[in-house]
Amino acid sequence: MITVAIDFREATKSTRAGKGEYVYQLAKAWLAEGFDSEMTLLTQAGQTVTLPPGRWRQKMVASSGPFWHWQVAMWLRHRPVDVYLSTQSFVIPAISRAVPVVTTLFDFTAWRYPKTHLSKAVRLEKLLARRAIRRSAHLLAISEFTKRETVELFGVAPGKITVTPMAAGEQFKPLLPDPAARAKYHLPEKFILYLGTIEPRKNLSRLIDAFGVVSQQFPDVKLVLAGGVGWQSEPVLARADDKVIFPGYILDRDRPAVYNLATVFVFPSLYEGFGIPPLEAMACGIPTIVSDRASLPEVVDGAAALVPAEDITALADAMSQLLSSSGMRETLKQAGIRRAREFSWQQTARLTWEAVKRYG
Repeated sequence: MITVAIDFREATKSTRAGKGEYVYQLAKAWLAEGFDSEMTLLTQAGQTVTLPPGRWRQKMVASSGPFWHWQVAMWLRHRPVDVYLSTQSFVIPAISRAVPVVTTLFDFTAWRYPKTHLSKAVRLEKLLARRAIRRSAHLLAISEFTKRETVELFGVAPGKITVTPMAAGEQFKPLLPDPAARAKYHLPEKFILYLGTIEPRKNLSRLIDAFGVVSQQFPDVKLVLAGGVGWQSEPVLARADDKVIFPGYILDRDRPAVYNLATVFVFPSLYEGFGIPPLEAMACGIPTIVSDRASLPEVVDGAAALVPAEDITALADAMSQLLSSSGMRETLKQAGIRRAREFSWQQTARLTWEAVKRYG
């Protein structure tokens, strides 16, 4: 049996974003697959793990911030596990050689879009990443795009990287409209939906500008920007009015219902390592528009409308066309459902296990 330690901190949060969702769903699918392993889930003190019963245990590390990583590194010196699966940051793989490390790579915004993060965080990531990538026994990339970025930025041999894509969970599927979800989040009768963190990289200012054009032709349609508040969200939040609505973070259990209430889903992000919200929307049968940047064309693979990320007119035209044409909406609905079915967390878990067990 192989023992594996995983950084599980982000997966314990009630407001999980991309990394937290990835780690939680990976662990859940890992348990369901019944691999010959035992997981040690590393958290901060007071964090709660909500996973089905299985071969896992929680280890709370009392410190927080940088000291958390140092304590974990000291713990690893005693080789308490066979493999460390780094899923949150570059710190442990950069400082610890005690056990083989398999590192998950999400994106490289610190290199491609440094101005969308705090400068201190960018400097720290750049300092640690190169060493972490070099020291890791193996690397996991959440998309072919992220794999290519890794090869280009760090000169890593492609054979050192396994692509382990994200997925939409089985709960994301076409559903009848849910009046309770509509009432809970104060959602209008007809709306275009964005779901994700409210932050500069998501290109929401351009989306609001494009919607301003659309609303002149479709005055009964609202724009709903749902998600947790991120860094520098204030300029976007300040644009709320009777047509642009911010319902806040959507609980995991409510996300399928909220997607299914939307007429169109839009995700105009400037940069994504994968971009799971479009896949979830497509799984629910919601016609989807994404930008032509980074991993998004790879993820949707022709099953969503693509628009140039900085072209407000093109984005407005795409939204207007989908609102005008039931035939186009139906075509994208069926294509999106088919595409989303090509991904599963079980597949992600199996690919991850195949990489990890080489070093156990």
